[in-house]
Amino acid sequence: MKMTSTVAAPPLRILVAEDDPAVSKLYGAYAQSRGHAVTFARDGAEALVAAATERPDVILLDVAMPRLDGRDALKALKENPGTRSIPVLVITAFGGDQAMRDLLLELGAWDVLEKPVDLQIAFNKAERLVPR
Repeated sequence: MKMTSTVAAPPLRILVAEDDPAVSKLYGAYAQSRGHAVTFARDGAEALVAAATERPDVILLDVAMPRLDGRDALKALKENPGTRSIPVLVITAFGGDQAMRDLLLELGAWDVLEKPVDLQIAFNKAERLVPR
């Protein structure tokens, strides 16, 4: 009989950039239930500061946010040598819009998921984006 052991993956540092407090809380609680540490940003401008200072392993990014939207934040993240290599998973209500998906992928998103998102699928994907 062959025995296989599964080693739990190390916890990730996840930045959740989302302006809806209820959605942020949901993502944060789910991430923490999987053993991850979470930092929150309420808009794109906060996301840029948090990404540069916290150096998260992965960023979950909304598009429609105040001050600096997700498209501009993504562009700035990928132009900054300090944050360029951080994988960004975009979770947006615009995920079903093919032109928006294409733009986000061109700007450097690793993938685009549509809201409302299945948290298990989203976090499985986020965990796979991080090289270990």
